[in-house]
Amino acid sequence: MSARMQSFHSSLLRRVICRNVSSAVLVAFAVSIFGSARVIAEDLTLEQAIRTALTHRAELRGAGNLVESAQGLRKQAGALPNPRVVYQSENLRSGMDFGGNVDTYAYASQVLEISGKRGARIGLAQTGLGRAELNRDLLQRDISLAVAQVYWDAVRISYLCKLAEENEGFFREILDYHQKRFEEGKIAAVDVMRVRLESAKAQSRGETMRLAKVQAMQKLAQEMGMPTPGVWTLNADFETLNNPRSESLAEKSFEQRADVKLARQRIDAASAYLRLQQAQSRPDLDALFGYKRTSGNDTMLAGMQMNLPLFDRNRGGIDSARSDLVASREALTGVELKSESEFNLARTAYQAWKRQVTELYAPMVTQSNDIANTSRAAYREGGMDLLRLLDAERIRIETQTAWAEALGNYHQSVLSLNYAAGLEP
Repeated sequence: MSARMQSFHSSLLRRVICRNVSSAVLVAFAVSIFGSARVIAEDLTLEQAIRTALTHRAELRGAGNLVESAQGLRKQAGALPNPRVVYQSENLRSGMDFGGNVDTYAYASQVLEISGKRGARIGLAQTGLGRAELNRDLLQRDISLAVAQVYWDAVRISYLCKLAEENEGFFREILDYHQKRFEEGKIAAVDVMRVRLESAKAQSRGETMRLAKVQAMQKLAQEMGMPTPGVWTLNADFETLNNPRSESLAEKSFEQRADVKLARQRIDAASAYLRLQQAQSRPDLDALFGYKRTSGNDTMLAGMQMNLPLFDRNRGGIDSARSDLVASREALTGVELKSESEFNLARTAYQAWKRQVTELYAPMVTQSNDIANTSRAAYREGGMDLLRLLDAERIRIETQTAWAEALGNYHQSVLSLNYAAGLEP
């Protein structure tokens, strides 16, 4: 490719990327064609991806607004009842002396919540604030888990894409080698066709994996709250077995899960609601104090009012609140059983995938690579036929793919175990 054509291709690719094209597939296609254009990639760690998601996701901002709303309700619940001012004139008639014959009252009244309603309102509003905070924390953990799962899936696909590209290069070399031997008349045309077919399969796998990588990056950007992905290099060692946190392997660690805490908080809210309903059945005291003028005489006025709970004692509200409390306790039992089951399943899956990766597939990968390398050397020396060479390469590819899939499942199982134990990914 001439220098002028290379410069044109590089400029075209930069314009495509800078315009932030919504189709990530087009970018990958341009990169695959104009490979001479270099784009500076940015390292992206899992922690950076999660931090970006927690900053950009609109759902978390909405959850934060709900916390602020609950804080406002908590503040309002502690407000005292407003006092009441009364001005009253009696015995009004025409032609009378207003100052000497009219009875005038001016007094103020204040409700004293001796029933405990104010404290019950504050307690109920406090549980509402706690529920909003726990919902925000649960949403944050769910988003963090989703980002981590997509991130490791993108790492797995990137690894498979790298393997596919290595296979493409190998079969390209093999095809060139056999094409030359065919032109020299040393091998039959059918052997060239076999190699060409395997090369085409390798190229097809490579294109499929490159497309899958672009799609995985787009999905990662979506989970991070971004419309399009950047030019990222995922900074994670796929072949290293990252271990779950030590706390996640302890018994009963699932009790720290946000959904378990939320179920317990619902019991607190139901208890607070029951106390409020019980307070509603008790009367408050309305005290009044003021001034009275009768027949030109000024006197003081004092008194009190109280509703008598003879008919309405809020029995229905109290019974409803008690039923809600019982339902909340049953719901907690169900959530605890579900959480324990998920924790046990996650721990079992983690142990199973760890055994598969370390005891089953890792030795097979080493052996398949040794066989493939030996077969290549033997074939070049004329000590092996083409079919056995292709068979050895096919086994190597299938073994590496199976190992990568198992390793990807292992990384996902670590995330699931940490999440089931109530820990961050």
